[in-house]
Amino acid sequence: MREKIKRPVVCVPVTAKNDSEIYYQIDKIIEKKKTANIDMVELRADYFDELSNADKLKEVLEEIHNKLNKAGIKLLFTIRSEAEGGEKLYFKEPSINIINMFIAGNKLADYVDVEYFSDKKTADMVVKIAKKNDVKVIMSSHDFEKTPSYNEMIKRYEGMYERKADIIKLAVMPKDEADVDSLLNAISETYEKYQDVDVIGISMGELGRRSRTEGYIFGSFLTFAILDKASAPGQVSVDEF
Repeated sequence: MREKIKRPVVCVPVTAKNDSEIYYQIDKIIEKKKTANIDMVELRADYFDELSNADKLKEVLEEIHNKLNKAGIKLLFTIRSEAEGGEKLYFKEPSINIINMFIAGNKLADYVDVEYFSDKKTADMVVKIAKKNDVKVIMSSHDFEKTPSYNEMIKRYEGMYERKADIIKLAVMPKDEADVDSLLNAISETYEKYQDVDVIGISMGELGRRSRTEGYIFGSFLTFAILDKASAPGQVSVDEF
């Protein structure tokens, strides 16, 4: 059996629309790290107004990547698609995975999120480029409507593993406690089965809150937390870890 995880990696999302707001939030996170366990920041780039501007994106990421790493914090770059709960993008080109290739190819983050159900050809190219540049890939699948069947969740984890992701992630919406238990059991089975990858599982909303605070007991590598009081059901504070 794999060794039990002592505590999850704690990741704080940043959802800012411009560079000054990003810098402000990053500084707050670095300051908070003095009194709380913060291991990673997720830049939710689908919120960033200048996402399609490669030069500006590179400038911002170089700045925050450097600051965070000096503070002992890793950077995760994520463009969440509208189909999986992200912000609507105002442009069609470049595509999300083309931007992800740019991030990985220029080593602008420590981790990059790649959606499992995005275009397979370009997604697999992101994985290939990331591996060449020592950037880790979190391959993810989100369902804001329901919790898929246990077998379907196991199948998705297996599919992401076969795509050679470093970390495989599911985030699903529960309708009852049984759905939360189903996800936690899927995490546990996957964690034991695939010992050379990390696993993340999140049951969303207030009903799934325990998956964020207790998921690591089942093998979930990472949890998302916020600096201040929760602003939405199920969110937890970094002070809980």
